[in-house]
Amino acid sequence: MLTPAVGDTPLTPLQAHWIAKAQQLGAEKFAPRASTWDETASFPFANYADLRDQGFLSLCVPQNQGGSGADFATYMMVAAELGRHCGATALTFNMHTCSTLWTGIFSDGIAMIDAERAEHIERRALHAERVVKHGKLYAQPFSEGTAAAAGRAPFGTTAVRDNVGGVAGWRVNGKKIW
Repeated sequence: MLTPAVGDTPLTPLQAHWIAKAQQLGAEKFAPRASTWDETASFPFANYADLRDQGFLSLCVPQNQGGSGADFATYMMVAAELGRHCGATALTFNMHTCSTLWTGIFSDGIAMIDAERAEHIERRALHAERVVKHGKLYAQPFSEGTAAAAGRAPFGTTAVRDNVGGVAGWRVNGKKIW
């Protein structure tokens, strides 16, 4: 029987499913690699390939946008289970998943005028598609290792429109500490 890091709380079927997946993935793949990320102070790219393959990146993306539709409590339990096996992965998973929560269920409770809500819904759909269909990973401004993370200085990361190789896009420059 699986006892998640949160104890013997009665779990919903969705919670039990994702916690069990996190436990198995953590034990089999993440725990053996965890010391590498700590010793080299590097990002757990191999763990993210596994998270992406297993659908974890879209855990909190709403179901109507192709995700699993997990709520905040489910996310916390899954993150706690990941943390039992690899702290670096659990921490960085938090940065990504908060993006899906903030643009998803958390924003639903914010008062917006109709035009703002329409724009938000359009942007949320784009964000969800990037995560669900393309496996994109998101970070947060507070992952900068400067006073910007505490709101005491401007953010160091910049995004400037650019024409790279004849293709219009963005040039992003900065350093994240995950």
